[in-house]
Amino acid sequence: MNLSKREQLLAAGVGLVFFLFLGNYIWESIRSGIDTKENLKLNLSKQRDEQKLQLTAGAIAKSKLNRLVSQSLPSNEEKARAQYLEWLINLADQCNLSDPLPKSTGDTIEKDLYQSFRFQLAGTGTIENATKLLHAFHTKDYLHRITRFDMQPIPNNNPPNRLRISLDCEVLALKNANPVQPAPGDNAPRIERPLAEYENSIVGRNIFAPTNTPPVLEQSKLVSATLGLKMDVGVAAKESDPGQVLKYEFEGDPIRGMQLDPDSGNLSWTATDLGDYKVGIRATDSGIPAKSSVQWISIKVQDAPPPVKKPKDFDVASQAFVSGLLADGKGPQAWIRSKTENKTFYVREGEQLKLGDIEGKVISIGLNFIEVETEGKRWTVGLDEPLSDAYKRGIED
Repeated sequence: MNLSKREQLLAAGVGLVFFLFLGNYIWESIRSGIDTKENLKLNLSKQRDEQKLQLTAGAIAKSKLNRLVSQSLPSNEEKARAQYLEWLINLADQCNLSDPLPKSTGDTIEKDLYQSFRFQLAGTGTIENATKLLHAFHTKDYLHRITRFDMQPIPNNNPPNRLRISLDCEVLALKNANPVQPAPGDNAPRIERPLAEYENSIVGRNIFAPTNTPPVLEQSKLVSATLGLKMDVGVAAKESDPGQVLKYEFEGDPIRGMQLDPDSGNLSWTATDLGDYKVGIRATDSGIPAKSSVQWISIKVQDAPPPVKKPKDFDVASQAFVSGLLADGKGPQAWIRSKTENKTFYVREGEQLKLGDIEGKVISIGLNFIEVETEGKRWTVGLDEPLSDAYKRGIED
């Protein structure tokens, strides 16, 4: 059968459409299979991610549980109570509480999960001690919390600004903790700032006492010191707030050999070199918050002044003269007249002579002189000659 050209074209078109439809069917089948496989891979990947997430969550939960266990008191009831009471005692000592009284106030068992212990710590202190107490409590990494905290001013107390401080708290012991669990460290994440910052914020605005004023102290002082001689300087600050005590300390490094009494403020030093020196002294009161003032002392070290010549004492012998020489039945005799004392002394050979600073033994008496021996040396004095001149001529010269 012969087809016309038109029929041939029509048949070719129908064939082409058939092949296009068949090709599209095959392509869709292939693509559907690919999509099914991709979806299966996605589902498997999702399941794998979910399993990883569950494993990670389990590891995190285990880590958290291990951390909670490390924060727990021992599971042994007696050891738990004893450990925490010991820590409270050390806490009171660390924060300088006076008359501390820690005690256990009870406990509660929560099913088979944990045991809750209740404690109380009471004592006296200042707002600064209370701040240290709270900071140290929250720094300790126990599973504990404060249930009540109370501060009451003590009226008419000496020293002033004292408070009655009471802290009630609760701490947990997990059942799966070790019976002899060691105490946790002081690294709890509850505290974000150092103690000094909390003290500046809390102690600096003490609501239980009037505003503290710093000690009154001259800013500078000029003193002189003598080389080789000890110097004492008083640093006397005045405190206007009643009941407060002052303490003194060096501001910066002291000069070598310098000493400062922390209670009286007395500064002592023996200079070994000439020159100008400067030292700072800080006086700090016992108020809350403590206030201080600084005094700068300038010291000029000089040579010792020349010794002052002491005026020579009046010599009685300078006004004593040999007024007469004679002899009697007992032998020669010398008369020595002391104008200062208005007396005449009579001496013979072998007798002791003492006038003022002159002392000696009369050796011989001549016609116009006498000979005297002093400490093994002999000297002579004539008529009407001052004894001091004769002594100086014969002994000193």
